[in-house]
Amino acid sequence: MLTQEALKRDTARRVKRVQAMMKDMDLDVMIITGQAMPGGMGGIRYITNAHLWGGVAYAVLGADDPYPWLQVWSSYQAVWSRNETTTLPERVLSPYEDIIAATADNAKEYATGSKRIGMVNMSKLMGLGTYQGFVKELAGYELVEVTNEFNEIRQIKSPFELEAIQQNGAILDSAMDVFKDVAGVGVRYWDACAAVEGYIKSFGAFWGRTKLAIDGTPYTVPTPKDLRMGRDDIINFEIVYESPYGYWLEMTTVFSFDPLPDDVQALLDGYLAAVEASSAVAKAGAAFRDISDANDKALRDRGFPVDGKHTPDCHSTGLDGSDGPNSMSGPDFVLKSNMVLSYHPGTVLENDRGFLISDNFLVTPEGAFRLSPHHADRYYMQLEA
Repeated sequence: MLTQEALKRDTARRVKRVQAMMKDMDLDVMIITGQAMPGGMGGIRYITNAHLWGGVAYAVLGADDPYPWLQVWSSYQAVWSRNETTTLPERVLSPYEDIIAATADNAKEYATGSKRIGMVNMSKLMGLGTYQGFVKELAGYELVEVTNEFNEIRQIKSPFELEAIQQNGAILDSAMDVFKDVAGVGVRYWDACAAVEGYIKSFGAFWGRTKLAIDGTPYTVPTPKDLRMGRDDIINFEIVYESPYGYWLEMTTVFSFDPLPDDVQALLDGYLAAVEASSAVAKAGAAFRDISDANDKALRDRGFPVDGKHTPDCHSTGLDGSDGPNSMSGPDFVLKSNMVLSYHPGTVLENDRGFLISDNFLVTPEGAFRLSPHHADRYYMQLEA
């Protein structure tokens, strides 16, 4: 059940799993770096539910303390975080003068044994000046980069997280009907996209974007403000949005006013066949490489001239749009049960031709299971002119 109390219970279980990893690595304490941007806050949110809107923050977790601390750059951000956090509200602090020193002092209170301090997102999000500041403030302590170990924990989704992801899958799927209802020849794309985003935000989402391609390529981007829909447009429309609980999903639908030409329909059918083929092999124990190969093979078998990749075929998703490697950066990464994949065959054909087909799947021992009602008949919708 998706309630604040259920979230608190689930977050407490996450903290215990992280602390077990800390003890295995002989860490007294851990510092998680966060930034207020999509892809930068999921680590902090995983154990505090803090939702950042600007600047930096640091979570501090002791190896035996069930309640993390949160050091936030802004007093306004701190008030917002106290309203939503699953840790003790009094542990959300806003040091005005030196957040690095305050975070380091907070960590030192726990670092009394091995003096090893785990650092999450140190290499990913921390600038050189900030890193040097922590090195200075934590002289005599060993700073250990543990981002991969932390991410391995949060890649495996709990029942609460899976329900939150399915909730967003249903929201994004129904948002495609909003686009369909607003669309019309001469309508500004910007207005249709705004209607979709307003609908999604009405459920409690905060961050996200809508974008599209109308040039026969898979490169979806925001349109110019004054671009209007044309009768011959073939619209590859994409939504990338977090859920009311912060879980990021991607979803696409192809729209047109007239029936698709035979060659375009065949191309779309090819990409849908690729999803079907690769999701069947996306089972626990398989590697990202298997998914990529299956996507390419499905299109080659239908006679399409495969020319490489325009984006990763998939990546683990959660409170960040990507909470681990993707099929490009880590082709040998092995899938585990209860990972959730943002799924979008990245195969591109000659002359940059192709469709972006996105949805989200749960890894199981038998293959990947779609986490939304966005089935094959929802990937294409014909519009009324």
